Amino acid sequence: MKRFFAMFFICSLFFLIPFSVSATMIRFTINYTRGEEKGEQNKIDILDGYWNFPVLNIPKNKEQEQYSVVVEGYKSTSNIKSEKLELSGAEFDRRKILFQANGLMIIENKENFPRKVKITHDGDEPVLLELQPNSSAQHTFNEVGDYTITDESFPWNVSNVKVINTYIWKLKEGGNNKDIPDIAPGTYSLKIYYGTKDIYTEDFMVVQSAAMNFIYKIDKGRVTNLNSFSTSMD
Repeated sequence: MKRFFAMFFICSLFFLIPFSVSATMIRFTINYTRGEEKGEQNKIDILDGYWNFPVLNIPKNKEQEQYSVVVEGYKSTSNIKSEKLELSGAEFDRRKILFQANGLMIIENKENFPRKVKITHDGDEPVLLELQPNSSAQHTFNEVGDYTITDESFPWNVSNVKVINTYIWKLKEGGNNKDIPDIAPGTYSLKIYYGTKDIYTEDFMVVQSAAMNFIYKIDKGRVTNLNSFSTSMD
């Protein structure tokens, strides 16, 4: 009987004493619709000195590069992920890449013959990577700054890499949701990048024991804050 009354007394305290949980978190919701190049299809002629080949010029997707979200001032505790850059024919699959410091870049040769790529950064010795047929090589970007990856076989084939020391959230087509539960109170800057270009910036403040929601839309190259204003990357 005494044990019963003791448990009853303890349980009663939970109802009588106010109970609160300190929760400081921000949540991002971004819906990204892939854009297309403006303009109609048109025919062009390929000249080889003898034959004229009329072909249909089909506009390519506008979103060749990737959209990324950066919260300046926030230091993430999550692991840094690797990224892949593919080399096929006479071009890289991505021309401008936003990359996190100390991240691992995997450069993959999609051809059945060997290739060489050179990585340059001001003040550093160039790094030459040899890619065997249908294989890959790796490189870690330890310092922030702007890098250039050049295809030795086709010098005009270049991919530019911008390395920053802030956590980067890569967006995919469709709905994107991200929770940051461990952010400390303070002032931050939200930036949205298209490739290596900063196309949207918004400052915000995080207060103790508060949850904040940020909702955006990216449609045809335009970033829209559904509660305020928008900006275009053009």
